[in-house]
Amino acid sequence: MLELLADAPEIAGGKVRPLPTDGKISALNIPHSSIVFDLYSTVQITAELLGGDGVATEVIKHANIVSFTCLKAFAFDDRFERKDAHDLLYCIENAPVGLDTVAESFRKELGNKHGVVIRRALDCLGRHFTTDSEAEGFRKNGPVAVAKFELGESNEPEIQEARALRQRDAADVIERLLARVG
Repeated sequence: MLELLADAPEIAGGKVRPLPTDGKISALNIPHSSIVFDLYSTVQITAELLGGDGVATEVIKHANIVSFTCLKAFAFDDRFERKDAHDLLYCIENAPVGLDTVAESFRKELGNKHGVVIRRALDCLGRHFTTDSEAEGFRKNGPVAVAKFELGESNEPEIQEARALRQRDAADVIERLLARVG
């Protein structure tokens, strides 16, 4: 079976679609995934090849913090998986360049080719993580998903308190990011 990745934003969500072929070929739609062709970082990796075939060094392209965060925000918005919320928050919190530089990366890209998509992703983050007239940010499904993914759902008082603190921290990180992006 062969599965291809497709970027068809007009088709909602990351759905597997059979292709009109006689074989076992399908396409997984990941809306806006082509953003990574323009917004990527590189890392040089050196590793020993299997079978004693020597050592190779390759330059690997991967989604940068902007494209990764956008795709994870859309994924969370579409399927509400706790891991998606955790992944995007983890990468923002642990970005080696710091929150100010992450925000600057978003600001820079808002005026470029993918600006509309990036703004939509930032709006998703706001809806799921930040305070508005409906609810305080820490009570939104984004911070709750992060805390439950990381700490579980135990009703023990210590775990409940740790989850509440993590929810507040998660909301705060996203609120600070969005404030700095503007």
